[in-house]
Amino acid sequence: METPDPLLERVSPVLAAVPGVVAVVLGGSRASGAAHSSSDYDLGLYFREDAGLEVGRLLEAAKGLVDDPSAAAVTEVGGWGPWIVGGGWQSIAGRKVDLLYRPIEPVETVIRDGRDGRVVMDYQAGHPHGFCSAIWMGEVAVCRVLHDLQGVIAGLKAMTAPYPDRLREALARRFQWEALLSIENAASLKFSSPSTDATSSTRRARSKQRRGCR
Repeated sequence: METPDPLLERVSPVLAAVPGVVAVVLGGSRASGAAHSSSDYDLGLYFREDAGLEVGRLLEAAKGLVDDPSAAAVTEVGGWGPWIVGGGWQSIAGRKVDLLYRPIEPVETVIRDGRDGRVVMDYQAGHPHGFCSAIWMGEVAVCRVLHDLQGVIAGLKAMTAPYPDRLREALARRFQWEALLSIENAASLKFSSPSTDATSSTRRARSKQRRGCR
């Protein structure tokens, strides 16, 4: 049985009442059971692309929840790129609360692709190694549902279990060689000559001086 969380009990119904919000979920470490006392709250706001999300109303709702209404801010849909999509970083009752938008139809497409062994890696700010599409599938699989009157998240969750063999194979094919390459690179650095490293550092320092760098 899940332990009641006063912050979630306060925030969830307010977010669920925003026009366009179809479902609200708790993600991240607080959903997976790996959270500690200072962990933030990751709240996914699922919406339908055709209906959209009323961001202005969401901002007003956030102002009524946050510790400092003047600091409340949310992005437009797409404001954080195609994969993070958008949202806002809030402080509620002294806790960090991240709101993250998720479009239902693309999420379902990603899950179907994952079941068929198709994954993509795209550029996404804040993700130096790229954003793997299967992350969306993982979010659905581990999230804790807070509001889902239409059963949308329940339906998506059912598509994620059991873990698809084709997805497992696709991820291994896609990333195994990168892991091996990283290990080989680390090994080559470990056994490189200290004198060579020192010489390289000296050359870099001299090059900076010639360019007027500090």
